[in-house]
Amino acid sequence: MHYLCSTMMKKLLILLLILAGMTSVQAQSRRDTRCMDFMGIPLEGPVDSFVVALKEKGFTEWGNSDDGEDLYFRGDYYGIRAKVMVNVQLPNRFVQSVYVTIGPYRTKDMLTRNHTYFLNKLEKEYGEYIARGGAEYFMGEYGDIKVSENNNGNGSSDLNFFYMPSTPFYKDAIIFGLKGHVQEVTTENAVAENPLERFARNGKMENPDITERKYDAYGYLIQGKMLERQGMSIINYEYDAQNRLVKRTLTNKAANITYIHEYVYNEKDEILNLDQKVFDETNECVMSINMRNKYEDHDDMGNWTRNALNIVYWEKGAQSQTTNVIQTRKIRYWDE
Repeated sequence: MHYLCSTMMKKLLILLLILAGMTSVQAQSRRDTRCMDFMGIPLEGPVDSFVVALKEKGFTEWGNSDDGEDLYFRGDYYGIRAKVMVNVQLPNRFVQSVYVTIGPYRTKDMLTRNHTYFLNKLEKEYGEYIARGGAEYFMGEYGDIKVSENNNGNGSSDLNFFYMPSTPFYKDAIIFGLKGHVQEVTTENAVAENPLERFARNGKMENPDITERKYDAYGYLIQGKMLERQGMSIINYEYDAQNRLVKRTLTNKAANITYIHEYVYNEKDEILNLDQKVFDETNECVMSINMRNKYEDHDDMGNWTRNALNIVYWEKGAQSQTTNVIQTRKIRYWDE
């Protein structure tokens, strides 16, 4: 009997270790789908994390600039030896850009052959490029890559690849279904949002009501606190595999109330439906609000500027009510 129990315990322990390993692998393999990448590494956030990931790809660090703004590495870039310079944004020490140099090439034939080789590699990952001013550009939603040749003046040439991300590290604008590097949003007839929302250049919303914020490794807000009349509320944010906000839970223990907001998206990654429910201390739903959006106009970034909002409101002990609201909004971007 003792032997059987011991054997079963060993099997259970092995199973738990396997499951823990699977969980660890899944956590490590998660990728931020809303930022540019370099060799599969998210090109954003603290440079120390980026350097660790770069070294895991086989790159070795060999120096840095005197001001600490540039870090130098060597490694294989699509199978060919290259020098890599990582540009650091000071003083927060976030990754700003990456510059790759391959060469020198002393024959035009080899330069042209490898130039074509790299364009084909990049095209498979980032789509078609645009040729302009003697260079090729891969223009993406989250950043651009510039490919160019540089004459060294001694009969040799280099190939250069400049990775330029365009998205901020913090993704607070995602909570509102916004796209692009948003600076300010003004909404007329605001219902589920504030009439005015501002975002810092790094992407953080400048809303003083949400305090003690916690972010994940990719800059997504996962928790915050809000001081209300009934006491302190804790807010938890949950995202799907596309890094879209799908659930927002606000818990106020002092008032014994829980608010749950659930989001459904359309094929354009816009919030199609928002369902809000309020639960009391017995976990009974005492109020619900369903908001369905019908977007009528958009700006050049694809953010809506006019919305026909349908609202269905229900409260325990009362008949549901329906109303319609026309919303308009103006959006300013940091790169304007």
